[in-house]
Parts: sequence; C-alpha cells; structure tokens
Amino acid sequence: MSDFEIVWNSSFFGITVGEMALASLVLFAFILTRKFFARVVIERLKRWASLTKTDIDDQIVVVLQQPLMFLFFIIGLSIVVNWIAFSSNTEAILNQIIKSLIAFTIFWTGFRLVDPVSILFDKLLSRLAGPVAYEVKNYLLKFLKFFLFGSGVIAVLAQWGINPWPYFAGIGVLSLPFAFAAKDTVSNLFGGIKLILIDRAFSVGDWIEAPSIGHGTVEEITLSTVKIRKFSKAIQSIPNGILANASITNWSRMTNRRIKIDLGLDYSTRTDQFKAILIRIKKLIADDDRVDHTVSEMVHLVNFNSSSIDINLYYFTKTTDWVLWREIIEDHMLKFIGIIEEEGSSFAFPSRSIYIEGVNQEDLMQGIDLIKDRKK
Repeated sequence: MSDFEIVWNSSFFGITVGEMALASLVLFAFILTRKFFARVVIERLKRWASLTKTDIDDQIVVVLQQPLMFLFFIIGLSIVVNWIAFSSNTEAILNQIIKSLIAFTIFWTGFRLVDPVSILFDKLLSRLAGPVAYEVKNYLLKFLKFFLFGSGVIAVLAQWGINPWPYFAGIGVLSLPFAFAAKDTVSNLFGGIKLILIDRAFSVGDWIEAPSIGHGTVEEITLSTVKIRKFSKAIQSIPNGILANASITNWSRMTNRRIKIDLGLDYSTRTDQFKAILIRIKKLIADDDRVDHTVSEMVHLVNFNSSSIDINLYYFTKTTDWVLWREIIEDHMLKFIGIIEEEGSSFAFPSRSIYIEGVNQEDLMQGIDLIKDRKK
C-alpha cells in the first residue's frame, strides 16, 4: 500500500500522478457526457427541426453539433485547471490554451453558420443583384468566411500576447505586385457591380448596342464579363470594365418603334395631286390601330430634291417586336404605292435634263426624235 501511495503522490512537472489520474477521469467523464449530449439532445433537436417546413433549422442544428460537442472538452479542461494546483507558469499557459480554444470555438461556430444563415438573404439578393445573385452571394460568403477566419486567428494570437498587425503589414507590402497584376480583374469586378447593381443598364435577353460590340443580345451576365450573342449568332465576351465606361443603347427598353420614310414624287406631280396624296396618307396612318396615336404623327412635304419632291413620314408603332414592325412597314409601303398610283402620280428616279442656250427646246427634241427614227 505504501508503494501505491508513493506512486500516487509522486510528481511530474509539479503535478502528482494522482492529480493527473483525477484529471483524466474528469476529462473522460466530460467525453462521455459529450457523447450523451450528441445522442440525446442533438438527435432530439434534429427531430424537432425536421417537423418544420423550412430546411434552415435542420442545417443550423447539424452545423452547431461539432462546436457544441467540442465545448464539453473545453469545460472539462477548465475544471481540471481550476481544481488542480499547478505551478504559476503552467497554470498561466493552460489558461491561455483554454482562452485560445474558446476564441477558436466562437469563430469556428460563426464560420460554420455562414452557409445556412445565408439562405435567409437569397430573396433580397435576387431583387438587388438579379441575374448575378448567385455569384454575388458566393463572393460575399467567401469574403465573410475569410473575415471570420482572419478574425479568429487574430483573437487566438491575442491570447498569447502576439500582435499580428506588423505581419499583416508585411504581407500587404509583398502583395502589391499581385495587386497591380490583378488590377484588370478588379476593374472588371467593379464594372460589373456598376452595370448590374447600380446602373442596371441591361438584363439577360436585352438587345443592346455599344461601340465595343455593335449590336447583340445579352446571353449571360457575370460579375467579370458579359456574353453577347451577335446577330451573326457568334458569341462575344466583353469585360465589364470596358462596358462600364462605354455608351450603351438598350433597344429592348424602347416604348415604341419608329417608322421614318421619305417618298420622292416626280416633279410632274400637280399641287392638287400632292394635297390628295397627303390627305389619304394621313388618314391611312390615323385609321391604323397598330400605330401609336399618342406619339407624334407627321406627314409633310419637306424638300425639293434634285430629281424629286419629297414627302417625309414620321410616326411610331405600338409594337416593339422587330418582325411585326417590319410587317407593318411592308403593309404601309404597299398602300402608299397604291395611293400614289391612284392619284395619277409616280415615284421619281434619278434623272437629268439638259438645256442648250439659244436653241428652241421643241426643235431640239424633234431633232433627237428624227435621229432615233433613222437608227431604226
């Protein structure tokens, strides 16, 4: 028995074998409690969460399981440190370890909660970011996880009296070359934020025009590039940094499509014919339900051209569909031709009349006709 007492009371680094044995028993008891907590409490929480309509609480319970179980180890270690009389240096180190584990557990829990809690903001991000909501969410989640990881490292180092900021400053200086190399990527990222989240210049499916791309339909939008389906059916990828500084025309957002036509009539058309043609064309446009009569409708004589007198037509259709718009133009043009023919006029074509000074024009024409007859 005396040998047992000797071994029991023998010390190792200021800690007796008996104290180490008791400490091991305490830690073992908390490990058993940890397993009991996992099997009983956590499983019951999972069953309760499964009864709800949402999956968020199920994911939160799963995420919290490991940090809560690790908390039992910290509590057991804390009881051991407070119960056993360690040397001052050893106790200080153990207390720093416990504080470090507590800081680690706090930020570890926050890190694991990011994904399930982010589901709550999906609808808000969909309204704000539109087609790039998923990509914006990924960027935000990565930033938040990086922030929590960095904060956790700083919190743990702080327990040991280490100031990490000089090291971060050194890393910042070393990262300057990488920052210069990635300036185009950053420009495209902020260009995407400006185009999509702030300006909302276009969305998927819009027909746009820009100096760098010409005409095309937006097929895909990301935070770095926009993919345009050209009218030739080819795909063109444009960095957002270029589009953000370009003048963009969004044709899909026009309220009406414009019809602008010039009708050049022959100079032989009389005044009364012009008046009749103008009246009939105005009535044709005014009676057409496909024309938007709330917008300007103009039919006027506008120019004495070199070989024609021009009538300018300027009005808008209700539809913005390109095919329907072309069909309306075709229908109107055929009716315009019919009106002009019915009124005894005709369309002018490029021609030139030559007058010779001092020569009677009738005699000249007779001479030309005589030459033609001889050639026959």
